[in-house]
Amino acid sequence: MLAATPLGQLSADVDRALEKVTHRQDYLGALADLKKLLESSDSDPLLHYLIGVCYTGIRDHSKAVESFQTAHAKGLDSWELWLNSGVARSRLGQDSLAREELERVLQLQPNDPSALFHLGRLDLKEGSYSEAEKKFRKVLSLKPEDRGAMFSLGTALLKQGKEKEGRDVLEFHRKTGHLQGRLNTLELISSSPEASAGMLADLGNTYLELGNREKAILAYDKAEELEPGTSLTGFGRGKITYSQGDLSAAEGHLSLYLKQAQSNCEAHLLLGLVHRSQKALETARSVLKNGIQHCPRDTRLLASLAQLEAESGHSAEMVRLAQKIIEIDSEVSAGPFLMAFARLRQNRLDEAEAFALEVLQINDRNPSYHRLAQQIYQARGEPEKARVHAEKLKVLLQEKR
Repeated sequence: MLAATPLGQLSADVDRALEKVTHRQDYLGALADLKKLLESSDSDPLLHYLIGVCYTGIRDHSKAVESFQTAHAKGLDSWELWLNSGVARSRLGQDSLAREELERVLQLQPNDPSALFHLGRLDLKEGSYSEAEKKFRKVLSLKPEDRGAMFSLGTALLKQGKEKEGRDVLEFHRKTGHLQGRLNTLELISSSPEASAGMLADLGNTYLELGNREKAILAYDKAEELEPGTSLTGFGRGKITYSQGDLSAAEGHLSLYLKQAQSNCEAHLLLGLVHRSQKALETARSVLKNGIQHCPRDTRLLASLAQLEAESGHSAEMVRLAQKIIEIDSEVSAGPFLMAFARLRQNRLDEAEAFALEVLQINDRNPSYHRLAQQIYQARGEPEKARVHAEKLKVLLQEKR
């Protein structure tokens, strides 16, 4: 997570050295070139800065810090300088100075993800787990693909006793790492003229799971050229068109796909959501029940059907499904959330509170959970407790903007 250079006008010689750093990562070669240039331009702070970057690249952090200090003494004062110096100091264990310099970065470059990440790592090292969590969440809001921040967030959550969310984050980190490895293999195989439609559809699905919609669509296009009318791309196409609000197209893609792939639990869930969005509640109920027949322990399908029953006024069926979710996995928040909602409706407020607190113990980052807790405490006549959850709700909604 290094910032290369506060670029201004560069001489051709410096530009060549920078090329070695940024494109070839030839730190030793660039270092030799820069030291030679320094013989005639010792007063140039940018040369000293770039030498510091090279020393960082070869893990000589003491010399990197010396070079950054020299660059500053000769007049360079940029966020890139303080970022690289702060990172080097943190690697040397100079935590107090590292924090000072990284915080200076945020004064010059607010919300810089690299500075936030390394400050979060310092918080983690010092045991300030809640502060670390905030910084890693901010990094991921700016760079959702940052796997270092994802892993560190999972660690910070576990350190605070947030076992379920922490394990989920670390599992997602592991899964994306696996997907990236799978993607590398699929890209290699799919570049062959002999690549099948199934292989290209699989490539598209992997791109989609990693969040690259554009490349997923290109892969699906190629699969459909090889096999017109194929159902292989239906799941991915359905996810994309549903997210775009094209419910009719999503229904067509998913219905075709499920004729050949009844075991895909998420496809059943998504088609149920499509029909629910179309206000076709009976059709949605039928799709979700069919999905549960194929995936009886899928808590997402059970929760979606329970929510549908709640909307239809079938409280007893909603409670039955919520209890089933809790039996399958007591750490899935949907079960106790639905139970809290049901007990609030029934004015059984002590039970509603107990389930709501259980939900928040599993996940306190969902605005809906705090909104429900607020409503429960308002019903109980406890305005101070209701206010606490109203404030938390406000903070979480602001973070999502």
